[in-house]
Amino acid sequence: MNAISVIIIAKNEAENIVDCVLSAALVSNDIIVADNGSTDNTPTIATKAGARVLNVAWNGYGQTRNEAAALAANDWILALDADERITPQFATAINNLSLTNTRVLYGCKRENFLAAKKIRFGEWGRDKVHRLYNRHQSWWNLMLVHENITGNNVCKKIIPGSLLHYTMKDMAEYQAKTILYAQLSADKYAAQGKKASLVKRFISPVFSFLQNYIFRLGFLDGREGFIIAYTSSRYIFLKYKFLHLLPQQKK
Repeated sequence: MNAISVIIIAKNEAENIVDCVLSAALVSNDIIVADNGSTDNTPTIATKAGARVLNVAWNGYGQTRNEAAALAANDWILALDADERITPQFATAINNLSLTNTRVLYGCKRENFLAAKKIRFGEWGRDKVHRLYNRHQSWWNLMLVHENITGNNVCKKIIPGSLLHYTMKDMAEYQAKTILYAQLSADKYAAQGKKASLVKRFISPVFSFLQNYIFRLGFLDGREGFIIAYTSSRYIFLKYKFLHLLPQQKK
């Protein structure tokens, strides 16, 4: 096993945290759960599962990950969400890495599930994430949403195996997250000086649906494929709607 620390950000993840921590133990003896005020006993459950729990104030996804990484025992960091699991194949690939080049950012395929169904096509079926990095060369940016790892002249490499991502347990959670992320994206775009043009507000959502449901074969995932394509389209519509309305809200 390599000298790797795993960081997991969590809030009210009692249903997920044990399986996440146990999968992290396949690659690390230093597992950190950065907990942001859980009220469902997540810290106690995580501690019993073998993690080290940090109670943190919420300063955004990227900043919270950076704070957890700074307190890790090792320089190589693997970042997980509480609803993700490391597969045995991915664990083997990580454990076999030499980790001599600190500028490499390692990633893998991510297999997404909507409720109990694995999604094979559409936008979710093409998912890859980069999560293993050296904290002296790479760090998380501070975007409000859809944060990524950046760094000094880093190169990316995909290795065998995958993360299992149990993204939403039901439609109510899916719709709530869609609205939240749309609002955060609108705030991010506003900070970047972007505008909500008519094309972005009304044409981009239609194109998104056609791309994911038709051209990326989302229809092959059945009802779930339609739901995902529709919700992705709605997310795009909402984020530009919120962006369009922000100046009026400020007035």
